[in-house]
Amino acid sequence: MNIRQLSKYLFIYSLSLFFLITASCNTGIEGTKTISYSKSEKKEMAPTPEEDFLSDIKSPLLKDLNSGYPFILSDERAALIYETSPSAGIKDWKNRVIFFKEIASRVTPGGERNAVIRFTDREGNTLDYPTGKQYDDAISNLTSLDIPMAIDIEMVRKVRQLLLDKELWTRSSLWYDGDGEKIKGKRFIPVVVKDVTAGDMLFPYHLLIEDADGGKAIIYMNASNRGLESRTFSSLFFLKDPKLHYPSIRPEIWTLITEGAVTEGMTKEECKLSLGNPDDVAQGHDWNRVIDVWTYKNGAFLEFTDGLLTKFRI
Repeated sequence: MNIRQLSKYLFIYSLSLFFLITASCNTGIEGTKTISYSKSEKKEMAPTPEEDFLSDIKSPLLKDLNSGYPFILSDERAALIYETSPSAGIKDWKNRVIFFKEIASRVTPGGERNAVIRFTDREGNTLDYPTGKQYDDAISNLTSLDIPMAIDIEMVRKVRQLLLDKELWTRSSLWYDGDGEKIKGKRFIPVVVKDVTAGDMLFPYHLLIEDADGGKAIIYMNASNRGLESRTFSSLFFLKDPKLHYPSIRPEIWTLITEGAVTEGMTKEECKLSLGNPDDVAQGHDWNRVIDVWTYKNGAFLEFTDGLLTKFRI
């Protein structure tokens, strides 16, 4: 072995020894690492019954609508995006029912042929929504959900028909009162849907629910039921009592879970039911104990020792 090879060997050996010593330093929780899900865990799963429940209710293409198809405006700011004649004099825009008339075209100063969605109201006024899209593109792709600040009344009617007087079990604690103020809701409890009304641009369905004690609340729901959208039907409700899947969970723990609370001694599964999936997971060991740390974006912190909750902050 020549001098150059010996120097290279000693350098690699010293570098390896340095990292070995550094990794073995006592940090309280040794060997801490970030947990990532495997490919098999990330693969797309088959749709759940909740995901399939409203799958037949789809927003129609505008080109397929008959003249007179109804929408309801959800916001007074609709006055800023709908064009009317100066003589219209519309004062109240929110909750105004408008009717689809046609997809018209308008030539821009640049020579493009853009689509304009034309509506009428009960007073005979014409309301135009300039889409900013080329006519052919709009004809092929725009649906009833693409009309800003306008809710498809027919879709609301179909959802109401499916859900009215139906018993469901809540998955979400995002409940609201009649004034739109958030109230403390419960998860995994049975409720009955008493009505479905037109909501707003983000959540076109407002579901009035009633629990077993006669308490009433509103749950906001959006129009899609798959993908990354929030407050889909499948993220808000179960079709069957979820407790049937967890017969080993004690009643007092279920009470905590319904209120979104935790206590020492709960399992990971019970904590996940109460607070949802963590945003970050770390795992390590301290002497002969396995320690897991869960953190959430809202600041909640859970620490498990050998699979049971030992410390928390929520």
